[in-house]
Amino acid sequence: MMRILGVTFLMLLLSACSKSVDQQADDYVEASYALCGAKVKAFSKSDDGKIRIICQNDSYFVVKNQGTLAYMQELNGAYCHGKGFAVFSERENYYTFTCADDKNFNIPK
Repeated sequence: MMRILGVTFLMLLLSACSKSVDQQADDYVEASYALCGAKVKAFSKSDDGKIRIICQNDSYFVVKNQGTLAYMQELNGAYCHGKGFAVFSERENYYTFTCADDKNFNIPK
């Protein structure tokens, strides 16, 4: 009985790990096409949820969580016309960013 429970627990653990790997791969692809406007050079997600992205064109981003990453895609479409960001930073009350075409914005949260 204990062996069956152990195998079941191991299967659940492995399936949970594969979902996080799949999610990180999805985030990488989204960053590449929706935010960078170029290929991604480096992508990492820390244990505290911060996401760091360096694009091939040397654009860089540090965002606090997955929700901000999703909102960045909306901002990119609305303000940068889908061309991507040169720089993006999240502050306590504002999102400050420069589009790839050098337009600067400071948007309240």
